Amino acid sequence: MDAQPENQKFILNLYAAFGVSLILSVLPSMPAAILSLVFFVGVLVAAYALRKRTEEHSLGENHATYIIRTLWISAFISLATTAIATAYMINGIDYSTFEPCANNLANKGTAWMENAGTMEVYAIIQPCVESFISFNKTLLMNSVIIAGGPIIIYMAYRMAKGLSRAMKGYRLSNPKSWL
Repeated sequence: MDAQPENQKFILNLYAAFGVSLILSVLPSMPAAILSLVFFVGVLVAAYALRKRTEEHSLGENHATYIIRTLWISAFISLATTAIATAYMINGIDYSTFEPCANNLANKGTAWMENAGTMEVYAIIQPCVESFISFNKTLLMNSVIIAGGPIIIYMAYRMAKGLSRAMKGYRLSNPKSWL
């Protein structure tokens, strides 16, 4: 057990911020998503700072490395899961409910589109958005699960594993591992 209670407290606070960002990331709200991203970046910066100011092989360096690796590996995994979810969605999405609004835009002409503001364009497509989402709801939800599910599970597992070790004041045996 490490005799560094100040580092242990800092590490536990890092895991707490990590947990908050993880919870915020699954809430269906744009402000929550933005706040989650801010927390993730804050955790990453704080982990790098902790790793820089602690001794090699210390409790702080060990957990900071683990947290940093967790965030970077999660980002890497998100590239793959997002690509898979996008391919799934593109192959199955049905645009038929959006066609009337697309035709209205096409009838306006390219000159109108080049000069139109965002709100003018949205006013034309808005009547079709709700039916488009309702019609493709299952496909869109499955895409969200494909893209985000593995990342959330991976991060939750890594956070729980690291937190349980940090609470006891123990290092992780291999903080650079993928699992």
